[in-house]
Amino acid sequence: MKQRGLTLLELILGLAILAILLQIALPAFHELINKQRAGSYMQQLSRHLGYARNQAASSQQPVRLCPLSGTDCQSDWQTYPLVLSLLNPHTETEFVLRKIAPITRGHQLKYNRNQLQFRRDGSLNALENGTFIYCAQPGFNWHYTLVLNQAGRNRLLFQTEPCPA
Repeated sequence: MKQRGLTLLELILGLAILAILLQIALPAFHELINKQRAGSYMQQLSRHLGYARNQAASSQQPVRLCPLSGTDCQSDWQTYPLVLSLLNPHTETEFVLRKIAPITRGHQLKYNRNQLQFRRDGSLNALENGTFIYCAQPGFNWHYTLVLNQAGRNRLLFQTEPCPA
């Protein structure tokens, strides 16, 4: 009679080989997932900064970006949602244009100010230029930087070195 299927020994050997391959591939897969999340978030932030700049220039109204908690801007860029608001200086009101969800838990987003404000010409208020730094979990030898110049333009870069302290 002709045998069909696998013997128990063949099945156990196949599963052992699969387990070894998973042990090797899992850390690299974890890093790939974190890199994709970080890159996606920073691309989204870059697009929103460009949108804020264009909105300020086209509406002739200032546009603010900050991590908002209630009605106050916070200096913690990683915990609170980032909110783009169109400011009306005459009525002292603001209109929310867009919100960006907080970053992935365990990751870090740093910036040297607690808010950004684009002027009517699309440039930033004085001394608000700087660099956003996005770091994934410790141990990865890469991070993202988004450089924002005084004219309001930004440049996203992938850095192949550990996150700065």
